[in-house]
Amino acid sequence: MIRSLWLLSTGRVDGGSGDTATFGYTAGTMSIPVAFVAASVIEAVAIHFLVPWQWLRVVLLIATVLSLIAIGGWLAGRVVHPHLVSARTVVFRSGTGVRVEVDRSRISRASMVRRFGETANAVIDERLVLPGPDGTVVDVEFDRPLPVSLPKGLSKGSSSTMIGGLRLHVDQPKEFCAALLPN
Repeated sequence: MIRSLWLLSTGRVDGGSGDTATFGYTAGTMSIPVAFVAASVIEAVAIHFLVPWQWLRVVLLIATVLSLIAIGGWLAGRVVHPHLVSARTVVFRSGTGVRVEVDRSRISRASMVRRFGETANAVIDERLVLPGPDGTVVDVEFDRPLPVSLPKGLSKGSSSTMIGGLRLHVDQPKEFCAALLPN
């Protein structure tokens, strides 16, 4: 979280370089955090006027600031860890938690398909789903299933899961598909 905030404050991304294209997936994700920040500021002001004990005001203010840092770190993790496409590999990400690195030769198809069903990371029908706030916009298929290591919440208990493709959200789906499968 702290590293993500640091990268965001310095304007850098994790893994981006001259020969590696980066593709973000954060469009449309700011409305809830902005509402949370606004509610936290209103809460902090209300607590100042409503709570009579100074020690409790300080404790609640510290809790509010820490929660704002946590939500900022989560958001920064999504901003500074974009999907990466290089000449040899593609790295699919979802914040700091999911990272799937695939050799580009293993990608058999990439197409723009809008799906609204899933809004949380999941493995469905041997497909890793990395959605945005309004579902997914790109389907990627591999030539054959490959093992990936996923966080505990997605891996169903085992350290490795077989996936045959991905469904993911990308801010620029047309450009992303073109980068995955050059003509």
